[in-house]
Amino acid sequence: MSAGGCRHSTLNIPRMKKTKALSRVLGAICLQAGLLSSCSKLPFLLPPHGSDGGPVVTTTRYYIDNNGSDSADGLSPNTAWKTLTKVNATTFQPGDSVLFKRGNAWTGTLVIKSSGTHDARITFGAYGTGDKPRIVGNNATLSAVLIQDAKYLTFENFDVSHPRAVRPPDISLSGIYVALATAGTYPGICIKHNNIHDVEGMPITNRHLQAGIFVRSNAAQAYFDSLTIEGNDLKRCSSRGIMMGDGSNKDTTYYNNNIVIRQNVVDSTALEGIIVYTSKNVLIENNRVLNAGAYTLGVNMNIVLAGLWGRGKNMIIQHNEVAYTRLTNPVPYASMDSEAFDIDLGTPGYTIIQYNYSHDNQGGFFLHMGDPGPDFTYGIVRYNISQNDGDPFGNRVFELHEHPNGKVVPIYIYNNTFYDATKIGVLDRAGGTGVHPGLEFRNNIFYAPATQFDDQANIVYDHNFYYPGPKAASDSTGYTVNPLLVAPGSGGSGINTVNGYKLQGNSPAIGAGVLISNNGGQDYFGKPVSATMAPAVGAAQ
Repeated sequence: MSAGGCRHSTLNIPRMKKTKALSRVLGAICLQAGLLSSCSKLPFLLPPHGSDGGPVVTTTRYYIDNNGSDSADGLSPNTAWKTLTKVNATTFQPGDSVLFKRGNAWTGTLVIKSSGTHDARITFGAYGTGDKPRIVGNNATLSAVLIQDAKYLTFENFDVSHPRAVRPPDISLSGIYVALATAGTYPGICIKHNNIHDVEGMPITNRHLQAGIFVRSNAAQAYFDSLTIEGNDLKRCSSRGIMMGDGSNKDTTYYNNNIVIRQNVVDSTALEGIIVYTSKNVLIENNRVLNAGAYTLGVNMNIVLAGLWGRGKNMIIQHNEVAYTRLTNPVPYASMDSEAFDIDLGTPGYTIIQYNYSHDNQGGFFLHMGDPGPDFTYGIVRYNISQNDGDPFGNRVFELHEHPNGKVVPIYIYNNTFYDATKIGVLDRAGGTGVHPGLEFRNNIFYAPATQFDDQANIVYDHNFYYPGPKAASDSTGYTVNPLLVAPGSGGSGINTVNGYKLQGNSPAIGAGVLISNNGGQDYFGKPVSATMAPAVGAAQ
């Protein structure tokens, strides 16, 4: 018996013809015994109608065990199936659960092409005790798990890997591949609480076609809706960690919609930790992205643009920690990219980057590629904390690329705290002579013994603190006094280790900022920010 309800194997009732009368009798037995929960149904009961007048969905649990038999019925732990082949050949019905035994392992590809409904999801998960069930890719196919053309499906609590003993160049391998091959809308996919590791593709030319979790539509008029990637742990992926889309152009009408990527840990990738293409209304929050660019397996990976970024339409990136992104780029790009965040070429809509903690990223805190494209509306970078980003290459915190023909690109960078033990640079890629109209720095703290601010003729600097300075010459309202942070430079590993960036009670930064109407409503630490009173300067009120 499990907490989710009762199964026919538990009651040990012989198979009988399913009549309405039998269904009512058996249902009454279970209810009286306290065995039937409000969210589960007996697999053999077929009541004629639900409370809304529609049919009640039957649900079945299937079990898979290394010691099972594919000739069994799979409907109990004692009659479990054995192989991926049997599971792959089965079409499951709405409400079904497909449960793999913990402590067991299967080699090959698990293929899932079944769909649930809004009220009756299909779940692939685990049962028993011990380690999560393992799915190990065998290199014969491009992924260890393939979920294709599915709707309302949850995949949870697996250990997925795709290692290779021999590493020829340029082969695309993924851990979990969520794909679409047929036009239409595919709602309700949830990938959660899995361990994905040692995914060892060689992405020299096909870096856009693989990841630890890779979500892609292969049909021009197919897209995911309300897709969630949550609570997964990804380590040692020799391409991306989590990737939505494939970098190609697509009509925004068919962008993946309502995408949530939250509470994942991505550690040691060859390229970006999390990257989102061809998606709109995207929320990326409460993730940790560490050591992007560190797991190259000795192969030249070209450019790591940023640890966490995307070209999605209307994206919010918040409450994430991004750290230790590596600069591994070859000549002539050896000193480019590898920041924590990026607003890139071809980015439609808005991008908001807020309440994040960025530290020790060799490329810096923020990459601005110059022209996000004609469909870009604005970017906001607010209430973030950056510590020691940009070392050792020029100590750039910001890398800026020139706007074509002096185009105005509205990116508003306000109420952030930037700390570096040696130098903070807002550096133009063209050597300080580029044109960047539309960029505005307001109410920020720049705390470093040296600073460099390029293109002050075109970039607005206003009401910032510079300590000890010097300040940007164009910032006539700027301050060069100590903002009296509690303990600058004391941030550690974890988004909650930065209390040292709060302001002391007598800080001159309190109330010294310029009022910003669209201020997000709260600071980095969740303290309210007034819509009518002048705010403090920096990430803390």
